[in-house]
Amino acid sequence: MNEIKLTLQENEVRALFQLIDVAVKSQGLQVAEAATFIFNKLQEQAKEQWSEPVEEEESKEEEAE
Repeated sequence: MNEIKLTLQENEVRALFQLIDVAVKSQGLQVAEAATFIFNKLQEQAKEQWSEPVEEEESKEEEAE
């Protein structure tokens, strides 16, 4: 497969995480595997660049719900 490189701002990555979360909540197991793959890949690439750790952001989102 050909590799595609993409540059995103931190807020764009967070928006993608929110979209992934909504997709999993609305479609459940049908999209869970693909969502996990994409989420983990994004998180792995961004983890050293966050101004705020992803785990803390996810906790805040869960508390808000």
